[in-house]
Amino acid sequence: MSRWLAVPFVATLSGCAGMQQARESDLTITRVIQAPGYTQAQIYASTKIWIAQNFNSAKAVIELDDKDRGQIIGNGILPYPCSAMDCLAKGDWKVHVTIRVDMKDQRFKITFDNLRISWPASASGPANEHPVRTQGTLDDIRPMLEKIGPAILKSVEKEEDEADW
Repeated sequence: MSRWLAVPFVATLSGCAGMQQARESDLTITRVIQAPGYTQAQIYASTKIWIAQNFNSAKAVIELDDKDRGQIIGNGILPYPCSAMDCLAKGDWKVHVTIRVDMKDQRFKITFDNLRISWPASASGPANEHPVRTQGTLDDIRPMLEKIGPAILKSVEKEEDEADW
């Protein structure tokens, strides 16, 4: 009998885990990507193209653009990563993020911070935008952001392949 009571209790606790406050240190996501054989200039040019093509936004995307230092800082708006039934409620949500890319020969570091969520007005309430606060929301967003570094690396490789057209 106690086993049957434990199952709903554990299910309730695991559902609440997503509602826990995200730690401040987890709200900045950093990853170093190795780009063997590519110069800072090649990484810089491809990163700038990737950001322009993928961070379509009504706001200015690039805030800082320093080719000599190999640094780009921009703002992006991405669709919230939902799936299945979750998309019924979150299908029109957006993730706002500040992206910083620091480049050196053969590698770059990508940092995401200032994570925010927004959704449009609906019958249930007004439009809203707020910082990411819960661990569950951060867990939804993190895998999407962690794919951006490898996507930029593919862009570097693609630009190099297309340079000889």
